[in-house]
Amino acid sequence: MSVPFRIRCCRCGKNIPLAQDIYELDEEWQRRFPDMVGTLACHDCALRTYWICTGPDGAYADGHIPAPRHHSFPDCIDAWSHVSAPGTHRARVVMSPHSGLLQGAEAYLRSFATRRGVDPTTAAEVRAAIQEWDEQRSCSRRSHQGPIAVPGGRPPADERAAPRGL
Repeated sequence: MSVPFRIRCCRCGKNIPLAQDIYELDEEWQRRFPDMVGTLACHDCALRTYWICTGPDGAYADGHIPAPRHHSFPDCIDAWSHVSAPGTHRARVVMSPHSGLLQGAEAYLRSFATRRGVDPTTAAEVRAAIQEWDEQRSCSRRSHQGPIAVPGGRPPADERAAPRGL
């Protein structure tokens, strides 16, 4: 049985309708829009955002990251050169599990990684992304926790010294 999930667009943050394809955006999008969360985008954000890769002199913009060959012709021209072909929700999160985890498909990817009949290489890639995700979240939680309690229930010395009620 498949686990349901919804993907939030990396640009606008809206849930991408299940009947709509998803597009993967490349590193040039991440450079131009550093506030993106993941790389999976809705139709409007992927295909209605426009820029030209070159300046008036014909040279690429400073810091330009060339499009992957599977996204475009040998030379990238504009924003569309940096957008993948459309794909289904399931296919795109499996092909980009790091983005899938960030954008709402964690339960689906965990189920997919342990499902019988899944290509072993693909399952291993998804499991590796999940392991990295879990490790990052574990480290993040530890760094946001307060002082660790001392065995026996006594608070650490710095908490004992603080006046109560503040």
